[in-house]
Amino acid sequence: MVRNLRFALMLALLPVLGACEAGGGLRIGHEGGFLSAPLYAAQDGLNLSVRQFGSSSAIATALVAGALDAGFVDAESLPALAMQDGFPNRFAVAGVITYPFGATLVLREGLNVRLHELDGLTIAAADPRCKLLSTFREDAVRLGADISGATFEYLPFHAMLPALAVGAVDGAIIRGAYSAAALQGGNQILYQNWDMEAGDACCPAIVDQTVRVLLARRDSLEAAESFIEALLATNTLPPYQLRQAVADNTGIPLAILQGQPVPTFSLADDSIVNAFIHRHGKGLGNGRLGRLQK
Repeated sequence: MVRNLRFALMLALLPVLGACEAGGGLRIGHEGGFLSAPLYAAQDGLNLSVRQFGSSSAIATALVAGALDAGFVDAESLPALAMQDGFPNRFAVAGVITYPFGATLVLREGLNVRLHELDGLTIAAADPRCKLLSTFREDAVRLGADISGATFEYLPFHAMLPALAVGAVDGAIIRGAYSAAALQGGNQILYQNWDMEAGDACCPAIVDQTVRVLLARRDSLEAAESFIEALLATNTLPPYQLRQAVADNTGIPLAILQGQPVPTFSLADDSIVNAFIHRHGKGLGNGRLGRLQK
């Protein structure tokens, strides 16, 4: 009921969104930030009207209103969007942006300690059995650091940076996709391991590396072909060029982006929705799922 009410509220905004400035060319929506690097690098030379939104729900609403032809939504929101009546018949998954997991320990701003000085600190982690946490523990032992005096508090990933900002925790073991945002917030990275492999309930190999999903109106898929080709071409660019595109379009200092991997774009289709639904332990009715996969 809550989901349907939320979608009804979205529909109530359609007249407002329909009055958005039309602009020229293919109309693309996104949320900005470092994870939009493929879009920033691909947009030059294309006939696009690119608009930044404050949330994935706002992008979805604009898609429904016909104010956008395609939009990048947060991957975690995909199941809820796909379950809305009428959504599967009108919209298709055209691609995804992925980012490495990377076990990363960030410390709140102003806290200057070393790996062997974590005693008494409270560190956020996603789950006691999370592979990010176990990788960090193993590396700490390998590096000769005793972290037995640290206290671990378990929070969802999206709550970790806000908890750092208010001092509720001293550090957080985050997914790699949050690393640039953590640095931008004034936090410091104490430890990173980009070589870890996913494969548990905390970090499923397929799903958790997908951070953005490109949804397109089905009647706009043909018009979006050149845009999708340009996104794929960004995978051949040197990383510094992608980082520069982010810095130019967001104002994020280039120094913050140095040393961090860059996001990559790849083709995908509606079948990825199944992976996200299973990830969250949810199911779609056969009718809706069948319509989505057509």
